[in-house]
Amino acid sequence: MRTLALLIVVLSTPVVIPTAASAPDVFWLDRYGRLQWEDEMARLDNFAIHILNDPNLMGYIDVEVGKRSCASEAISHAVKARNYLINVRKLSWDRVAFRDIGYADSFQVTLWLFPRGKTPRYTPDYQPATPTHVIERCAQRKKRRQ
Repeated sequence: MRTLALLIVVLSTPVVIPTAASAPDVFWLDRYGRLQWEDEMARLDNFAIHILNDPNLMGYIDVEVGKRSCASEAISHAVKARNYLINVRKLSWDRVAFRDIGYADSFQVTLWLFPRGKTPRYTPDYQPATPTHVIERCAQRKKRRQ
């Protein structure tokens, strides 16, 4: 008898199935820290496959640097990843964007997908450097060593 009562309660509970209108318009596909370039290319390949398989999607590369970083490191890393997607994986230039989202405790790349032609409802806020962050002029230091 208890099993029957439990079954009736379970079956009478409404099931909510999300529709396209209520689904999020942006989601992160991948997130990673510092990787060897070969390993990062594999992650970017997967990202490219998702974008290529759905003409309604656009990709976004967000990069934040860690406590100790080089000046403009986030931008240069994002440009390298974007150039790989465009030149090697043959994505159209207008399907991949990037942003420097500032400074965190550690280096991190986040790969986002969102509907093409729309501004995503979620974009991470830029995090400025704090007094605990060390920003070096790495390019100048390398030139002096040569």
